[in-house]
Amino acid sequence: MAKIYIDPGHNPTGDDTGAVGYGLKEQDVSVQVGIILRELLLISGQTVKMSRENITDTVAQGLNASLAGRYNAANSWNADIFVSIHCNAANTKAYGCETYYCTSSTQGRALAECVQPHMAAETERYNRGVKSANFAVIKHTNMPAILVETAFIDNYDDNRFLASDDGKYKCAVAIYKGVCDYLGIEYKLESEDKLMSREYEELKAENDRQNVIINQMGTELEELRNTVKYKIYDYVDENMPEWARPTIQKLVDKGVLKGDEDGKLGLTYDLMRMLIINDRAGIYGV
Repeated sequence: MAKIYIDPGHNPTGDDTGAVGYGLKEQDVSVQVGIILRELLLISGQTVKMSRENITDTVAQGLNASLAGRYNAANSWNADIFVSIHCNAANTKAYGCETYYCTSSTQGRALAECVQPHMAAETERYNRGVKSANFAVIKHTNMPAILVETAFIDNYDDNRFLASDDGKYKCAVAIYKGVCDYLGIEYKLESEDKLMSREYEELKAENDRQNVIINQMGTELEELRNTVKYKIYDYVDENMPEWARPTIQKLVDKGVLKGDEDGKLGLTYDLMRMLIINDRAGIYGV
């Protein structure tokens, strides 16, 4: 079990606010990606702390105090890995993802080289590669540390990717897979479905009772996962998974979710899962 410190970059106010593009704020995206990453790591049995757990959280007022608050907290906790999450910005024309490590850190470079290939593969953003720098949050940490630039928030195409629930989820999955590779542990992306899906649990229990062989059970569960994942849920009714209905109904009632002109919500399994995670994190404020 590893201790992993997640640092969603920047603050909502003060001297350490992040970049903004087309109304999207870096400090918000970094928290949203970090929350998903935390859930994936917890499911895999790791111990996690975050510098910011909500888009309204501020580490400290003032740039230097904000930066020091992050690396000092990770050092005091004796974290094994430090991951800082950011969105890039330049001239509206630059695009893609990149991962930084501190110039003098061999293990930081090894961690970055585990994460960056997954960033490019999962997000399908242009691969800007692994780079070294002396950013404060990766320079002054006592453990292997990286700073991930997920995409360019001021580039329209990258921005639309970062603004989407699917984009944030893919960024988190990429970092998660890279951390797992560095630690030498298996990915457990399916486990969140097990926790959230009553249908999955019922099927698993039934398979156990019937003593279905392992390979057959795995095939049936994969088929179920794909069927649920790609089905479109237009309304809050008995066809929508029971675990999703309360949250989706609340978001509809509060006006956070609005259907098309025919009242159809057009929700996929992955989108419902993202909405629930975000709601639990207090992102919608309802």
